[in-house]
Amino acid sequence: MSATQHRINIPGWIGVAFLLFVWTAILLPKSLKPLLPVFDKIGPFSWLVPLGMILLPIVAAKRGSKWWWAVTAAAVITLVVLLRVSLH
Repeated sequence: MSATQHRINIPGWIGVAFLLFVWTAILLPKSLKPLLPVFDKIGPFSWLVPLGMILLPIVAAKRGSKWWWAVTAAAVITLVVLLRVSLH
């Protein structure tokens, strides 16, 4: 096996962490949401979470396995769900 097949895609896993963070924020019960005001602490940089959630798996897909495209698709669907939840 070559070394490129065993390379860890750190940008992709950071994107997965952003994806899990957003889904956790969406799925938390409303009674627990006041306990996690993370987006208020991030402040003007809160737009980096959805951006990193989509762009970092794309970088990993171009560098390595094509399974990262599935993560990118999940991130795009999550962004659409997040926008629908926040705009209603």
